[in-house]
Amino acid sequence: MFALELGGQKYDWDSSFILSLFGGFAILIIAFIFIERKVEEPIISFEMFKQRLFGMSTIIALCYGAAFMSATVYIPLFIQGVYGGTATNSGLLLLPMMLGSVVTAQLGGFLTTKLSYRNIMIISAVIMLIGLFLLSTLTPETSRVLLTVYMIIIGFGVGFSFSVLSMASIHNFGMEQRGSATSTSNFIRSLGMTLGITIFGMIQRTGFQDQLEEAFKGMSGGMNTKSGDSRAILSESARSQIPPQILDKIIDALSSSIVQTFMWALVPAGLAFIFIFFMGNERMVIKKEQMNKKSETSKA
Repeated sequence: MFALELGGQKYDWDSSFILSLFGGFAILIIAFIFIERKVEEPIISFEMFKQRLFGMSTIIALCYGAAFMSATVYIPLFIQGVYGGTATNSGLLLLPMMLGSVVTAQLGGFLTTKLSYRNIMIISAVIMLIGLFLLSTLTPETSRVLLTVYMIIIGFGVGFSFSVLSMASIHNFGMEQRGSATSTSNFIRSLGMTLGITIFGMIQRTGFQDQLEEAFKGMSGGMNTKSGDSRAILSESARSQIPPQILDKIIDALSSSIVQTFMWALVPAGLAFIFIFFMGNERMVIKKEQMNKKSETSKA
């Protein structure tokens, strides 16, 4: 994480510090896997990954976590930096996406007895891919109403995964293993979110810097484009001190860098779509005995 965050900014990518961070990561991850395979009670049981449905569900959760974070982080940045909205309004405008995810999370849970996990997730991935593609078409002229529609579509797409992937991850395990399966799945989803923030942050920051350098190429007096820090224009006081013709160039550069990030978010979403086809045909089955017990309990 530190290597991706600091590389190309404070340190060159080929610097000894960045290379040592990557090397340290490789050594530690190998040591972690080796130790986890040897201990009796591992933090992450690699035996569970032999179950295809569990393995695919966790990989898909990793990809979904990364793709979803691009929307939750960079939509507010777009609203605040490009539209000139406040931080409060930027956060509140995420509500349509969250409400959309709540709706399809409930719907996904209902559909697990009607359709296979795979078929539900195919619907989910298609909707999310459409939403991310629409976000990649944003411009400073895009209306907020249209952006809200795009956010709702993203919410609809990702919402299915909250319930469906959780149930799919425990499908083939007994009660004694379900806690471990659930925690592992949630951990890997969180890992995907963390990786998404780091990697997409690097992409957006680098893209913003490149766009600024292109916009102000050859200008006398110049402008410091090395930091690539988009936070410099988020506050109203900072924006008011920038000449309009300069501010327009900065806003265009910020918009392009965020749109580029949404384009890259299509990669983990596309990978998730591919992995979904390897989930198999399992679906949640409610046994008749359980249904009879529930009916007897309700009658009593």
